[in-house]
Amino acid sequence: MVLRIEYIIALVLMILLFSIVGINPASQSAITSTGDKEILFQNFSLSEYKEDSLGKKILAKEAIKYKTHFDLKNIHLKNEFGDVLLADNVSYRNNTVYMDSNITLKSKDGLVFYTDNIYYKLKDKVVKSTTNFSLDFNGSRIEGNNLEYSMKSKDVAADNIHASIIFESTLK
Repeated sequence: MVLRIEYIIALVLMILLFSIVGINPASQSAITSTGDKEILFQNFSLSEYKEDSLGKKILAKEAIKYKTHFDLKNIHLKNEFGDVLLADNVSYRNNTVYMDSNITLKSKDGLVFYTDNIYYKLKDKVVKSTTNFSLDFNGSRIEGNNLEYSMKSKDVAADNIHASIIFESTLK
């Protein structure tokens, strides 16, 4: 028994016509999104290069852009001077950067700053920490809370300061 190609094509056309006529798709309205996430980046990195310096570099395990703000997780920021900032959570909204959980700032000069909460107002150029902080440099340690630092006037204020300052003599 031989099957002819014309019969196979006719059978396929009949099935196709039946499916076109027999299937009546129902129209449904689109579902609106209830989330406010716009975009998600994983293993995010952003670099700035300058002709006369290394520039800035930021690495994050995750970066999420929402309609109103940005969130970054596990950031590692290095500026053109060699200073390094590490933080678990960073949020940017309304011209203010909020950082919390395991914040470490290591300067090229050997200063190491630790705290769990910082916010930085870009317009006023003021850094504030409402939790305890510690600052280590050259074997000395300063601890306190409610740190406030104005980048414009270079004024520093804090509460409950406890310091252990060690002076090393350069002459022996």
